[in-house]
Order: sequence, then structure tokens, then C-alpha cells
Amino acid sequence: MTVTEIAKKAGVSIGTVDRVLHNRGRVSEETRAKVQKIIEESRYQANPLARHLKKNLKYRIGVLIPELAKESTYWKLIYDGIAAAAATLSAFSFELELFEFVRPVRSSFLSAFERMTSSDCSAWIIAPVMQDETLVLLMDVENPVPYAFIDCPLPGACPLTTVAQDPFQGGVLAGRLMDLVSHSGGPFAVIRPYNEAFNLNERARGFASWFAGRPGVIVRDVVCQENEPRQMLSALESLLRELPDLRGVFIVSSMVHTITDYLCSRGFRSGNPQTDVRIIGYDLVPPNRMLLSTGKIDCLISQRPEEQGRLVMQQLYRCLVLEDETRSDIAIPMDIFFRENLQG
Repeated sequence: MTVTEIAKKAGVSIGTVDRVLHNRGRVSEETRAKVQKIIEESRYQANPLARHLKKNLKYRIGVLIPELAKESTYWKLIYDGIAAAAATLSAFSFELELFEFVRPVRSSFLSAFERMTSSDCSAWIIAPVMQDETLVLLMDVENPVPYAFIDCPLPGACPLTTVAQDPFQGGVLAGRLMDLVSHSGGPFAVIRPYNEAFNLNERARGFASWFAGRPGVIVRDVVCQENEPRQMLSALESLLRELPDLRGVFIVSSMVHTITDYLCSRGFRSGNPQTDVRIIGYDLVPPNRMLLSTGKIDCLISQRPEEQGRLVMQQLYRCLVLEDETRSDIAIPMDIFFRENLQG
């Protein structure tokens, strides 16, 4: 039964039925009860898709992520996935507004967040890689629009949906892979570019947990600031002085190629499987892919960045256009790539 048919049967206007359906405007209790009874008896369900097309609604989506050109273009891959999904939904007038920030600069993140919340957005897509700042800023927003997290979960927040891997289990997986490729009891190192991201910290914790309790196994946690070359070099040199017999490194982000180039320059990757430091890291971005194909990186865990973008837009479409329930968490599979299964 349509709205027109309900109105005809109740002897009221279409506008009155619309006001009853959406509980707005003035309708007498007698009329409201009469219309509501017909709605329930006919099992009428509103068609939000038709309503959207009729009203020609437009949705601006704010995208708050780190600079697209940085971190080996990982964030550009995510944004490309978001943009491609928005393009397939062009009939529903989705428009993206990008708010980039310099990671891990707090003032840059704050400025980008404020610009996003001041913009006329219907929803936000946020990469909560600066966890403390994200939580504080979201709590201070008086009337937040629906927002979704991408790449990283964030305990304590209430997003519409989170599209990301389980970072702790990703670290555990990396530990298991290190066991397979190193054939040794360490020592090992976990290399992080930042302290501020929940997912990177959880990957480091997961890796360490895999080796916890093994007598004599050392796992060093090292912060190498990706945006500070001198600090990075100093941290790596200190690591090799402390652990000259280092057997493996796990890099929790896409900066694997940077660490690999350094280890190769120091002779720690000479092509000898008995003495080489084993290298496991994240993300199948172009420079990492190239080093994996030549055997300088042992293994990469991929997060499907383009797919993350597509899935987060799909959930916003369900929320904004279909007015339907969304999935609170979408777990991205952990794709494992060795040189042997690298294609293309």
C-alpha cells in the first residue's frame, strides 16, 4: 500500500499521512490513530530510497585522514577507495571534502578537525590515528553527525562503524610469521613510527605477546619517527649497537621500505638466509611491493586500503540514504604476501 492509498482510505491528505509517518506537525489524536491503524494493518514500510530521489538530497562527507602523499601513499589508496565508492553512488549526490593533517602534529590535526566540524557535512570518515586527541575532540562536539572510523579502531568512542583489522591479532600473526622465516630465538625488534596510534601500539603488543614467556627471547620496542630522519637514524644505530646479533624486525606500518633500505646499506640483508635479519612489515604499497619482489623483504601483511574505503562508504550509504542499520565493526582480512605469491 502506498502513501496515496493510505490517505484515500483514511479520508485525509497525503501531507497528513506524511506527518503521521514522521511524527511531525499538528495532527489530531483521532486522525493520527486512524491513520496509524491503517499503516499497521497494511504493514506499510516507508521507502527511504524513493524519498531521497524525490527530494534530491545531497550528502557532503568529510574525510579526516593524514596527508595523502605521505606514508608511502597508503592514505591515498584509502582515499581512492572512498572516492571510487562515492562515484558509484553518484545518483545519490555524495560529495567528498578532504581534510588532511600532518601526522603526528597535534595542531595540524586540531585545525583539520575544526575545519571539518565547521563544514556542512552529513557524515564524517575519520582515521583516529591520534587516539587521545580524537577522543577529546569528539567528546567536545555538541551535535556530532554520524561518523565512521577507518584503518584504526578506537576504544571509548561511539562511531557508526569501524572498518579496520584487529591490530593486536595482526601483531600476533607477525610474531608467528617471524617464527617461520627466522628459525631462531631472536633477538627481535618491533619498529613503530609513532606513539599516538592505537593500532600501531596494539600490533607491537601483539608481536611481543607471541614471544612472551620464552626463555632468553628478547623483543626490543623501538620508535623511529618517520618524519624525523635524524631521530630515525639515531634510533636504528642504537638498536644495532645494542643487538649486533639482531635476527628479525617487525615494522608495524608502511615504512618497511625505509627500514629495509637502511638494513641493506649496513649489510644486514646480503642474501644469506643464515645470517640476514628477517624483515616483516605492513602494507603492499609500491615501494614495499618492489622490495618484496626482489626478496629484500620477507613478508608483508596487507590491509586492503581501497577496500576499506569502499566498505566505509557503503555503510554511510546504508545510514544516510536507506536509513538502515549499519554494521558496528567490519573486520578487514589479514592478507599475507611472500615473494612467491606476489602477483602482477
